[in-house]
Amino acid sequence: MAKGKTATLPKVEQPIPDDTLALKRLRKALKKKEFELQILKKAVQIFSKSDGKSMDL
Repeated sequence: MAKGKTATLPKVEQPIPDDTLALKRLRKALKKKEFELQILKKAVQIFSKSDGKSMDL
């Protein structure tokens, strides 16, 4: 037997299933909002470029 190596790790409590579902729902909503933000950023870039071209006329 190894000396001093008999300590056990504390138990990790499992999250309540409702908490897990809420966490999954929030992660999904966050992912959707991040995707929407990317689309809006690209739209701003596109419209900014087209505005600059129209001013050169």
